[in-house]
Amino acid sequence: MFILIFAFESKQNSIKSFHMELDKTSWSILACLQENARASFADIGREVGLSAPAVAERMIKLEDAGIIQGYRIEVDYEKTGYALKAFITFTAHSGKFNSFLNYIEKLDEVLECHRVTGNYCIFMKVVVENSGHLQHLLASMMEYGETTTSVILSSPITHRIFTKHETKTKGKGHVVKSRLA
Repeated sequence: MFILIFAFESKQNSIKSFHMELDKTSWSILACLQENARASFADIGREVGLSAPAVAERMIKLEDAGIIQGYRIEVDYEKTGYALKAFITFTAHSGKFNSFLNYIEKLDEVLECHRVTGNYCIFMKVVVENSGHLQHLLASMMEYGETTTSVILSSPITHRIFTKHETKTKGKGHVVKSRLA
């Protein structure tokens, strides 16, 4: 069993704890929603063995706890005229990091931006119309630092369903991770 604990500040400026226990049913609901966020409460209920109102109540609790943060669609960027996807790693020039973050926040081409450890400070996923568009985007970033680009040729895994993992010890201390259904 997994327990999520987080704290929030109330109007009286005191810290309160909120505990959300995720049982197998909650994990199953999360898996169903990740597979199809538009599934009805009744469809999810049939899948996990609950009534539609019970699913709705659980989903509200998961939303209130911040576990469910939103519902999204997937876009086929090629069909919208943006045929080229790439990963860009970025290392900022001295004193330019915050300016760069403000700059890329306004760029529609940047789908994801992650601060990372290692040789680079930023890892981005971008989508552009063509190589000329990518070249222009990279040139605009050069004012802020150095980039390294990898064009995405294909994406064998684009959306993996996240489920609970259980760690078990077998035999002579070997750790085996197995995915729960």
